[in-house]
Amino acid sequence: MLFDTPRLAVRPFERADASAVLPFWGDADTVRFLGDGTPWAVDEPSAAECITRTTAYYEAHPGYGFFAVELKADTSLAGHIALKPLGDDEIEIGWLLDRHYRGRGIAFEAATGMLNYGFDTQGLDQIVAVMHPENTASRRVAERLGMAYQGTRPEQGSTVAWYRLTRDTFL
Repeated sequence: MLFDTPRLAVRPFERADASAVLPFWGDADTVRFLGDGTPWAVDEPSAAECITRTTAYYEAHPGYGFFAVELKADTSLAGHIALKPLGDDEIEIGWLLDRHYRGRGIAFEAATGMLNYGFDTQGLDQIVAVMHPENTASRRVAERLGMAYQGTRPEQGSTVAWYRLTRDTFL
């Protein structure tokens, strides 16, 4: 396990999670604001392939990547939380939740835990979040986390809203 919160266990993805990720990685509405908006996985074999790439990323970048957000109450997967390099000089936090788990504070709880992990365990000085400007739900989470809106900027072929949080502000 990477870390836990009162309701969540945040851990590396495992091959056995392939069917559990389909409700969020395979749902076009859920991933509409990520990358080109194409589902990451459409069936268990493609989900297993995504998990294989994710676990390889863990090995290449220890402590970074996409991590499973598991509910302690019933071990179901609610989505993922990410902490990963964005370009050469920034570390990005990101989150994605299955539509059935939205509006319960899970993204905020997982992100708060990931910020603690990033600042305390990884020793980061700042963490950024970039998101589609129309993704109002994620923008509200970023603002609730205390992240400061920096404006918009080009990122990977599109324009994103950019937020930043420093260790000093977070602590």
